[in-house]
Amino acid sequence: MLLAAVRDEFLERAWDPPGRHWPASAADLIGGRDRTGHGTWLAVRPGGARRSGAAVAALLNGVRLPAPAYGARPTRGGLPLTVLAGGPDLDVDDLAGYDGFHLLRADADGAVVWTWDGAELSRLDLPPGDHIIVNAGVDRTDSALVEHFGPRLAALPAPDPRSGRDTLAAWGSWLDLLRGDGLPGDDPRALIVRRTFVTDSGDELVYGSSSASLVAIGRDDAVRFDFTAHPADPQWYEVS
Repeated sequence: MLLAAVRDEFLERAWDPPGRHWPASAADLIGGRDRTGHGTWLAVRPGGARRSGAAVAALLNGVRLPAPAYGARPTRGGLPLTVLAGGPDLDVDDLAGYDGFHLLRADADGAVVWTWDGAELSRLDLPPGDHIIVNAGVDRTDSALVEHFGPRLAALPAPDPRSGRDTLAAWGSWLDLLRGDGLPGDDPRALIVRRTFVTDSGDELVYGSSSASLVAIGRDDAVRFDFTAHPADPQWYEVS
């Protein structure tokens, strides 16, 4: 199982790089931590973890629902931790308060994507092959990004991400593609995005690609997890 993931977020939102940030609830898991909601956008369960074998989970935001009449909606960042540290499935009865999302869980045997739109929960088991997931869903042919990067991803030679090799040797031409294929950050096809929004009060907020991850999980439960905090000018390292 090979996964390349880019996180897009407002750049002023603080976060921590991958680590074991949840010792009380999910001590085995390694992932970046959002300091606002204390959840994650992507987490890895290493091979040999006490709960079960190696796996990865990643979250993409879906539809944002109207604000509730009182209180706040729960953070979607807890969901990757839930499907790695808890049971193998999601229960629709536990999702009533959440905004929409697409949640990927994958291991060497397969991958599943749950989609929640605020009313219904669907599950899609991905067949073997290449897939691209964006905020609109899985393999969307109406996505300019999917249309641009799908053929390019399919044409890449398979990487050899054995642990201990440097990132370039391990991932090869995947690294070139993850730099964004030369597209500007405001292009509808862009993988590495950067857009500026002006609020009603005149403040400027920059939304952009704030990190990227590469994850490989072998049938022998071996895991490799590489990370960069600067996708546009990456300095990759293997997460320990």
